[in-house]
Amino acid sequence: MKLTNHILVAVATITFASCAKWTEPERKTFPEHQGPIERITPEKPKVELPLIDIRTEDQLSDKQREYFAKVREERKKPHVRGFGWYGNWTGLGKDPMKQLKMLPDGVDFVSIWGTRPPLTKAQQEDLKFFQKVNGGKALLCWIVQDLGGPLTPVEYKGREQEYWLNVKGGGDKVAAARAYANALCDSIEKYNFDGFDIDYEPNYGHSGNLANSSTISPDGNKAMYEFVKTMYDRLHPKGRMLVFDGEPYCLSTEASKMIDFYIYQAYYESSPSDVLNKIRRSHLDKWQSKTIITVEFEKFWKNGGLPGYSTNDPVIQNMPGGHQLTDYGVLDLPNGNRIAGIGTYHMEYDKSNNLPYRWLLQALEYANKTKPGKFDNE
Repeated sequence: MKLTNHILVAVATITFASCAKWTEPERKTFPEHQGPIERITPEKPKVELPLIDIRTEDQLSDKQREYFAKVREERKKPHVRGFGWYGNWTGLGKDPMKQLKMLPDGVDFVSIWGTRPPLTKAQQEDLKFFQKVNGGKALLCWIVQDLGGPLTPVEYKGREQEYWLNVKGGGDKVAAARAYANALCDSIEKYNFDGFDIDYEPNYGHSGNLANSSTISPDGNKAMYEFVKTMYDRLHPKGRMLVFDGEPYCLSTEASKMIDFYIYQAYYESSPSDVLNKIRRSHLDKWQSKTIITVEFEKFWKNGGLPGYSTNDPVIQNMPGGHQLTDYGVLDLPNGNRIAGIGTYHMEYDKSNNLPYRWLLQALEYANKTKPGKFDNE
């Protein structure tokens, strides 16, 4: 029965097809007027990659773009800034502590510690992403002690004084300092860093032919004053930063006006009053709105700061750790302003209990969300 039906259907089909050929006009084609055939296919949704695997902005999903746009907007609001000296930077791999783009959203700027130009391709990509997508800033940083520092040509190794003072400065120390500052700015511009962090510690074992205990002024340490002024004149017009860490009190009032932030290494201060005694420097320009205080994480990363630190805040006292750093984040200054920012030395060591940046996240959350301060009483 099924076979008979199949035969009848087949015969009918053949007959219909034959009739169609007899009655339909022949189809004509005109290749010269015929465009390509458009094929409409459903657009495949963009796969969202983990942030750590993303190298360039065009790899972001729409959701990720929207998220980072909000992060960049948040940075514009008054808040306690997140900062750190960032070491062991490679810009690649699966370790989140080695990529700038994996820093917490609350980190506004970092000083790159231990890295010298030239940068690798991975570092340049990571830096660009951190700046453009995260909205963060990265400063070049090293100890400013002697003329030239790490920028002295290899052929003059061991003869740095000869190169900078005689070759570049023509025997004039102030001119040599200017040449050093210009060479440094050339590197900053070449690799598109956001500025420079002057690590200045002449009274802590790092004095030299450029750094000493004299006040940095036109009448005191003239060479260092010229170094600061030259850097300011090069960086400031282009929106780049110049910060001063270690011993900001060595700056004269005039020199301090060229500095964006004073960063203190408040590593061993055991109470808020100790910190205030360290940073209260009335001769520095706008010290109550330009001061950042930091904690030592090369040694104290497990505890989030100095063990035994004493805080008057009962909420912080009951936290599992991070007392020093969190307390620094809610430090209010004599004029009622909240501290400008907090940070850590070797911030990449902050991975207690396998949670990246645990203590810095806790401190910034408490300072900016739980217990926000004022920033309008300069």
